[in-house]
Amino acid sequence: MHQAYNVHSILKQGVQIESIAAYGNHVILGTRSGQLIMYSVDKVAGVDMRMFNKNFSRKPITQMEVTVEENLLFVLTDGLVQVCDISRFESNFAFMHSAKDTKGCTLFAMDVDSQKSTTGEVATFIRVCCAIKRRLVFFFWKKDKLDSLELSIELSDVPRSLCWAGHAVCVGYKDEYVVYDISCKTPKKHDLFLTSSSISRDPCICLIRNNMLGISKDSYLVVVDPNQYKDNKDGNASSFENVRPGGMENKNLLTPLLWSSPLLDLVWDDPYAVGRVNNAIEVRSLVGKDTLVQSIPELQKTRFLVHADKGTIFAAATSELWCLRLVEIPTQRQQLLQQKKFQLAIELTQISDEPAEDRAQTIRQIHMLYAKELFTNKEFSSAMTEFEKAAIDPYDVIRLFPNLVPEPKPGTENIAVASSAPPLEDGDLESAYLALIEFLATARQREVVKLRDAKSSSKSLLEIIDTTLLKCYLQTNDSLVAPLLRLNQCHLEESEKTLKKHNKISELIILYQMKGKHKDALKLLREQAAIEGSVLQGRKRTIRYLQELGADHLPLIFEFADWVLQEHPEEGLCIFTDELLDDEEEEGSLPPAKVLDFLISKHKLLVIPYLEYLINERHNSTTLLHNVLLKQYREQVQRFLGQQEDEPSNLKPMRAKLYKMLEESKFYSPDRMLEEFPTNMLLEERALILGRLKKHDKVLAIYIQVLGDVAKATEYAEANYDDDENIFHTLIKCILIPPAQPLYEGVTLHPDFVQVNRKVALDLLNAYATKIDPFEIFEHLPDDMPMPQLEKYLDKSIRKKLADKHQMQMTCGLLEAEVNRLEVAVQAQRNISFEINEFSVCPECKKRFPSQAAFVRYPNGQIVHLSCHDRIARAAAQQ
Repeated sequence: MHQAYNVHSILKQGVQIESIAAYGNHVILGTRSGQLIMYSVDKVAGVDMRMFNKNFSRKPITQMEVTVEENLLFVLTDGLVQVCDISRFESNFAFMHSAKDTKGCTLFAMDVDSQKSTTGEVATFIRVCCAIKRRLVFFFWKKDKLDSLELSIELSDVPRSLCWAGHAVCVGYKDEYVVYDISCKTPKKHDLFLTSSSISRDPCICLIRNNMLGISKDSYLVVVDPNQYKDNKDGNASSFENVRPGGMENKNLLTPLLWSSPLLDLVWDDPYAVGRVNNAIEVRSLVGKDTLVQSIPELQKTRFLVHADKGTIFAAATSELWCLRLVEIPTQRQQLLQQKKFQLAIELTQISDEPAEDRAQTIRQIHMLYAKELFTNKEFSSAMTEFEKAAIDPYDVIRLFPNLVPEPKPGTENIAVASSAPPLEDGDLESAYLALIEFLATARQREVVKLRDAKSSSKSLLEIIDTTLLKCYLQTNDSLVAPLLRLNQCHLEESEKTLKKHNKISELIILYQMKGKHKDALKLLREQAAIEGSVLQGRKRTIRYLQELGADHLPLIFEFADWVLQEHPEEGLCIFTDELLDDEEEEGSLPPAKVLDFLISKHKLLVIPYLEYLINERHNSTTLLHNVLLKQYREQVQRFLGQQEDEPSNLKPMRAKLYKMLEESKFYSPDRMLEEFPTNMLLEERALILGRLKKHDKVLAIYIQVLGDVAKATEYAEANYDDDENIFHTLIKCILIPPAQPLYEGVTLHPDFVQVNRKVALDLLNAYATKIDPFEIFEHLPDDMPMPQLEKYLDKSIRKKLADKHQMQMTCGLLEAEVNRLEVAVQAQRNISFEINEFSVCPECKKRFPSQAAFVRYPNGQIVHLSCHDRIARAAAQQ
């Protein structure tokens, strides 16, 4: 406890006080005989009577409320609400209005709302709620009188207490409290709780901090948020899920405040709740464990309490009046800090009149002292919250944990909060680490934002925070280590040492990777791959790591891919194939040419699979890659053919791949391939290359004279007939004119075509008679060939010639007729005449035609200037 208020006696044995109101340093008394008296209470000048109205009413003044914004005093006497003007002391409570509609009123509550318009004018809206028997009737102040709001609420009993808070009106009966939501079209009732669990007590309601309702229940002050009883758009009350009718279980609000006895009256003077109990006036705080701040037993006779201004409260008995003034805040703060009541000290400092900078610095210091106390008491989570409010350097908090400090921070001042921290036992370490993690996570977010916005250079601090978080995670929840390392600013050496100490090899790899220490990571992966039982045993992690490196680290990829490719070639090839070469030009992808050079030099057996992947799966169209793959196919086939033993099993599949690629690929260079191809073997494949070069005579010579494959020769001739109409002549010549010597050295001619093969020649002549000109071929036929054998060929050929001649004649006749028709049409157009004179006007530019002007006549007879015609034509072309 400490002294929060000084008590000053103002009036003794004066009048019989029936009600009291106050504002600023003025207090207004309403007496039992109907008098109104205003006193001014000043610290220097003392007490002075300012206004006195002896005959205001014949009945007792039962209730008064002051509206400071409009200088109005609302008085309840003889069951009527009357309004007085208190703007001028000489007026002595000048009467303004008596609201006859309030007849029978026993109690009233007011709601005053001041709003500032866009023009800067302040408008005050005054509403009054009157309890008239078992009914609430609502009025508003308009033009010096109270008008009805046309709103009333029927009650179940006569109210003993009223309090208006925005959209809600709280009513206290002799045995319960209820809240009415008047924001709805029809006011909605919400039951709160009983005034007492055992006996019937008078209700007590007061508006406290943030427009909350402070309601007395037994010896408790229950804080209720009226917003939880406001209906939403759907018509459902937006109350919290954990609110019960008892009203004391709502964890979203303050814990019910215990008093020494049931409250008889209550006022709120931030940050204190000042209440009248049976034998004293008690001052209590809403925060902290020990809420009692001051007890004033000398005011046990008090009947009335009223709040006048910040730090000023008036208390009155039947015929006595006191003023309670707040003790200077610095004095209170010093006492509170000695008593370690830091929360209350902060609240008091927040409302002090000290300069803003001094106030903020003082609050920060109190937060730090409070955090120190909480940490000493092992309330680690609350301590970290206070450290955060104090905006303390995170490094100073880390220093509370000596085993987490990586190294002294240059230039850091030694703050008492860090040096006087007690040692932590093993049982408390985990809780302390968890609280520290939450604090550092928030601090990290703040520092990252600063770094991104370039507001400060906080990389070193981020490094300390992340390194400390790493150590905390290893002590509490190591599953969070990997996510931290992927987005970290950890100190490399310190983190490396910590991870090795805890045998976190997988996480150490992530640290190396994020710090760019790829060689260290790959060395560690190679070492761990051969260790039995290691989490990194095998090749998969190395392969994935190498895949993620990208083209900037190509030498490193080749260096550490070597051991994987030696041990497991097929699996290791995934380093260069899986999801890596989606696009040859894609940023970060491995250049195929360099990968190919590496494979050719060290792992030649993987060249073909790699090239097949690029060409068949990634559809790479680079000529070089296609040439190299064909060369690899050819060399393999030649090697298989050169083996003396039986035909290898791989020969046919490999030769089929070679043949298919030569036939289907459009991206290899046939000239280059022809230079490298042998002339004494693979002649069928050679024929494909020659065909790509359009050397039909050599292709047909290979098919007929070497391979003896008439079907393929015929198929080739049919496929290329559109390009060369004489290709069938060339085919027949290959049969009718046998070569004098082999086509290529070491290649024997086919026995069926060493001499003229008349049967094959006649078959082709008869089959393709329409495509073989007899004038071109007769000179090559054998002299002794009987004419009857050529009858079928000649019949088809001559018929084709005659049909072509007849078609030509018909075409010539038709063309001649068309020429004649066009000549007649042209002559008809030439015979058309028209006149242009000085009155003729161009329809486009609306100008006359001058003499010797160039013009254009359209088929519809319209005549325009040549320049106008050109302009129209250009516009049409642009569209």
